[in-house]
Amino acid sequence: MEKERLEAAAGFGLNPENGCLERGFPHLMATEGFCLADKGSRLHLLDRRYRYMVACYRPEFADKYIHTYDYAPEQIWGSYDGVSSRVEFGEEDFVFDSLCYFRLCLRRVDGEEITEADAEAVGDMVEYTSTAIQRTPKVFLDEVQKAAEKVNNLRSDGDLVLTLLADTHATVNGTWQDTAANLLSLQEKIHFDGLVHLGDMTDGTVSRDMTKFYVSSMLHDLESLKVPVHIVLGNHDANYFHGNPEVMPLHEQAAIYQAEAAKWKQDKDKTYYHVDDPPHKLRGLFLSAYQNEAEPRYGFDLAQIAWVRETLKETPQDWRVLIFSHDAPLPELDPWSEEIRNGSLLLQALDSSEAQVLAYIHGHAHADYVYPWQGKKSFPIIAIGCAKCEDMTERKVEGSFTPARVLGEASQELWDILMIKNSGRLHFIRFGAGKDRNI
Repeated sequence: MEKERLEAAAGFGLNPENGCLERGFPHLMATEGFCLADKGSRLHLLDRRYRYMVACYRPEFADKYIHTYDYAPEQIWGSYDGVSSRVEFGEEDFVFDSLCYFRLCLRRVDGEEITEADAEAVGDMVEYTSTAIQRTPKVFLDEVQKAAEKVNNLRSDGDLVLTLLADTHATVNGTWQDTAANLLSLQEKIHFDGLVHLGDMTDGTVSRDMTKFYVSSMLHDLESLKVPVHIVLGNHDANYFHGNPEVMPLHEQAAIYQAEAAKWKQDKDKTYYHVDDPPHKLRGLFLSAYQNEAEPRYGFDLAQIAWVRETLKETPQDWRVLIFSHDAPLPELDPWSEEIRNGSLLLQALDSSEAQVLAYIHGHAHADYVYPWQGKKSFPIIAIGCAKCEDMTERKVEGSFTPARVLGEASQELWDILMIKNSGRLHFIRFGAGKDRNI
């Protein structure tokens, strides 16, 4: 999330009082992304036809983003530092006096409006020279070793091992880099077979271009694991939160989040698909549980329900099925919605099929919970807690569990290694906060 991004948008400025990006300034351009600078880093103006200001942001933030239902403006866990910033437009070099994030705002000396060509060339206008930044990710070696030992002690020939994450809500100066480093460290020890992300990769509060940039960076991190990566879409992945005007339709979300899944999809624009694992006789269904323009927004459209019925009908009789989704099919399992569109129809489709459903696994609830569905079939509906370092107790399903989280400790992390035994037994081995679960 902290790659340098000296790319500007025309018509945007930076508020000198709070450092926020603002629209409606035809004579200005500003960088929306945040760059990381250490003490001694320098900005140097190359094109004297322009002047620039610098907004600095300290890597400090309010505890409410960890302990309450709140999301940081502009997706940065940081605070604007007006004292260290340069709020007047100038041409002199700017030297950073401490570790911080920064953004730039530029105007033309001749007073003319900024053009798209101006904005595209900002990297040629300002030169950024960074000192060496020593930021060693917290790899949490003890937790990696403990999780690896549990997996290796339980693992038998023929077991399938997947990593499950939900609700990373990645932000600048957040914990995603630690999560990515820990995943890589664990993969080197246990060699898991795949990874499933259950949605809400970011907060979805910034522009479409910035969301694409952040998600691309995260997917690059996951691809470094060199295993199949499966993404189901969450509500925040629609890029609508906090009144964001740049909402992304489902087909655009599919292109951004599920490019890896295109090889398995019959229709690349669809946001649901299935993946088969013949050696383990397992079929995974990856569902789409949110559509921003629908009413209610949470749920499943009829075309997807029909697809689920047909996909289950075509499943070989001796195979087993796992369902992955961002949201649960029942409103009592969703703290944010009183109705799940066609949720009952989805459960009817699962109940009426001949397929052996091992479990329905979802995120969104920001808590751990196992609900024993008892319809014509019996299978657990399993919620995975929030990978974001968050332990809010509001808006929780009764009976669910939310472990305490502490930055810089093992409890900062929360995700599972799912081991699927030949017997159908499911072992959820927790990395970080929370408990292991055997189902």
